[in-house]
Amino acid sequence: MPIVNLGILAHVDAGKTSLTERILYETGVIAAPGRVDTGTTQTDTLALERQRGISIQSAVASFQLGELKVNLIDTPGHTDFIAEVERALRVLDGVILVISAVEGVQSQTRKLAQAVRALGIPLILAVNKIDRAGARTDDLLADIGEKLDLRAVAMTVAADAGSRDARVRSRAFDGGDERLLNLLAEGSDQLLEIWLTTGGQVPPDAIRDELACQIRECRIVPVYYLSALHGLGVDLLLEGIAHHLRPAPEPADGPLQAMTFKVQRVPPGDKLVYLRLTGGRLAVRDHVTLHHREPDGTVTTADARVTAIDTFHDGHVAHAECAAAGDIVRVHGLKEAQTGDTIGREPPGADDHRFALPTLESVVGVKRRDQTPALFHALTQLAEHDPLITVRRHGNGEMISVRLYGEVQKEVIAATLEDDYGVQALFAPSRIIHIERPVGIGEAVVHMGESPFVATIGFRVEPGPIGSGLTYHRDLGSTLPSFYAAVEATVSETLREGLRGWQVEDIVVALTEVGYSAPVTVAADFRNLTPLVLMAALQRAGTAVLEPVQRFTLDVPAETVGDVLAALVVARGLPKETASHGQTCQVTGTIPAAEVHAFEQRLPGLSRGEGLFTVEFDHYEPVAGDPPIRPRTDFNPLNREEYLARLSRG
Repeated sequence: MPIVNLGILAHVDAGKTSLTERILYETGVIAAPGRVDTGTTQTDTLALERQRGISIQSAVASFQLGELKVNLIDTPGHTDFIAEVERALRVLDGVILVISAVEGVQSQTRKLAQAVRALGIPLILAVNKIDRAGARTDDLLADIGEKLDLRAVAMTVAADAGSRDARVRSRAFDGGDERLLNLLAEGSDQLLEIWLTTGGQVPPDAIRDELACQIRECRIVPVYYLSALHGLGVDLLLEGIAHHLRPAPEPADGPLQAMTFKVQRVPPGDKLVYLRLTGGRLAVRDHVTLHHREPDGTVTTADARVTAIDTFHDGHVAHAECAAAGDIVRVHGLKEAQTGDTIGREPPGADDHRFALPTLESVVGVKRRDQTPALFHALTQLAEHDPLITVRRHGNGEMISVRLYGEVQKEVIAATLEDDYGVQALFAPSRIIHIERPVGIGEAVVHMGESPFVATIGFRVEPGPIGSGLTYHRDLGSTLPSFYAAVEATVSETLREGLRGWQVEDIVVALTEVGYSAPVTVAADFRNLTPLVLMAALQRAGTAVLEPVQRFTLDVPAETVGDVLAALVVARGLPKETASHGQTCQVTGTIPAAEVHAFEQRLPGLSRGEGLFTVEFDHYEPVAGDPPIRPRTDFNPLNREEYLARLSRG
């Protein structure tokens, strides 16, 4: 059976989940479409999702279009959960991007369209809410072409848009639409030749064939007008899905390949792992090897045995003995699995992200001190589902920090900790994550007898290429491999907090001296001495603190650009290019991440509510003035006496 794995994406409140419900209703999966405002939707299954009326996790449902099976993945719309969207994109054969006919192209719309195009995934645009007051059609289509840089073609026509009497019908394609002919001729020499030889009287069949071809090749993006709430035009969208999206390749004999895009914990602690199979077959009782990429780029493996497989059919979950390439399944027994793990191939690189990594950090504590172990356990389980929150436990274990996209995500994590784990967490105010880079060369050595540790260690540190992270090397020697491993692992851990508490990046560390005394020396001697020596070398090299800087694209009405540019300068923004597009100006440039939120708050008032502002990470640059300091949590190896005293206390 041919299968299409289809994702639904949107800016928050564009009607994405409502469209999912309507599709499931129209295809006979559910008896009545649920509503977000009443908490009765099929795909928002978490209690928090129903309470807040937003999608937090990706959800899978399935339906049939004739002989075609469609696995539908409903993803979050809020920017704080963009990591969920990124993981879903990796397993999709096609995407429906929902745009509100009233609000039009929004910041998240642009980010999502850019990511889908970069991955080469076929895209369908669903313009929702055409029966709402203020709904737009033709001028919105022009906005889509201009602001999203898409060659968009309306496949349906909306009559009386913006009123309760709105209607939708299929569009008749004939030779009288000069804009459409120009658009198609740009990508087809054959159509251009027909146009020239017929004097512009291109047969309708030739137009329809060429349009279908360019849609399948992702050169044209089809647009469907609809109202998810009332079902207008949804049947035509379903026809478009069946007609325009290519199914996943048919299963073929070959090695098993799969990617994990979601991990879910269910009572009493069982783990459900959602996989997209891209090659081979998977059966119950199979032994598989999971590949996981650590934050430092190394790949670790874990062996597991499949105890059960669930497949999705017509809105229901059914047990299966096996699954084949192309399908999405839910697997039991993979106890060590984390989101992003792969089977049969290397997982994506640590820097292989279509969206920016989290730029905020918050220290998490508990109201009752005895709940600290439970807090760490709970956050570790949450990180299995969302590795980008990067849970870190510091020093004596009483300080835990997490990386975040925003305040809504923080509120959701806090509510999950309390509701699902019984842990009342206290989050410190979020702060922008800075980094440190070495600015010079520094060396240090501590010989045996100069410290309580029975070991000799020497290090040299110096700046590395920008973006290189940590480069570590050592000369070959006769020290035991376990001692070398202890040093290398501790180097990476120590550099999580530099001279001012921020992670040190783009640094080259060389192990210059090493010595031990058999049989007295143990690996712990090297682990405990490494931070003292490494930080002494780093002090001699010195570091600079850098803040993240975002690259922005800003569209505003031309008459407001002066006020907006003035506000950008106040926000330490650096406009680089300004271009006029009719009555709109587009400004591109850079702005420090720390200033983005405040500028976004001011933009609606400055741009009459019409400003469109999107950002993505660009680079780090040195902080002007006094650099921010992050409190240390690592026993402070910068202070020898304090470090040794705290280490002795455990």
